[in-house]
Formats: sequence, structure tokens, C-alpha cells
Amino acid sequence: MSDLQCAARVIVVNPPGLSDVAWLASAIHLEKVQAVYAADDVPDTGPVESLADDLGVPSHLGHGDLHDGSSGLEELVDRHRGETVVVVRGGDAPDPVLLLVDADGVTAQPIEGLS
Repeated sequence: MSDLQCAARVIVVNPPGLSDVAWLASAIHLEKVQAVYAADDVPDTGPVESLADDLGVPSHLGHGDLHDGSSGLEELVDRHRGETVVVVRGGDAPDPVLLLVDADGVTAQPIEGLS
């Protein structure tokens, strides 16, 4: 990963976190999300597209491996310096997590208003 001047903000959502897309979109709308990406391991991309539509941003489906440490996630971080994106990837966690990624590493934190 190249040196980042501004942290990329990556909201990680697992499929259980998409059970109420309208609520999720309203909860994260202040984050000014630029795009929604779905990893290859997301079984149903319908809710991903609905989330992107509700946020008024593009969706990118079948975007490869987007798990921590993957080249796919690193490429998104490099592309979205100083911006916020949503990454939907396989997993069982019901609550979204915000990853702040910069030159110092990755910091995970809960999203305000979701916990």
C-alpha cells in the first residue's frame, strides 16, 4: 500500500448487516459515501445494489477478494484516499465496522449511532 496522505474510511458490512438496507443507508448517510463495493463471496448482491441506490452512489459488484490484507482492499484504499466507501464482504458480523486506513495502519471502530 502506498503512503496515504489522508485516511481512507472503509465501512465494512457483512451480509447479515444488510437485513434492513433502508435503516443502514439512513444511519451512514452523513459519512458521504462515494461508492459501494461487493466482494466475490457475497451470495446475494440485490441488497448491495439497494444500498448503493439508497445512498445515491455507484455499486461495483464482484470486485474480488476484499478481506483484510487482500490486494483488492489495498487497491480500493489507494483509490479512495480521504473518502468513504462501503465494502460488503462475506462474514457473519451483524454490525458494520468503520476501518480508518492510513500510512500508520488500520484502526477499526464502531460507527456512531449504530452500536
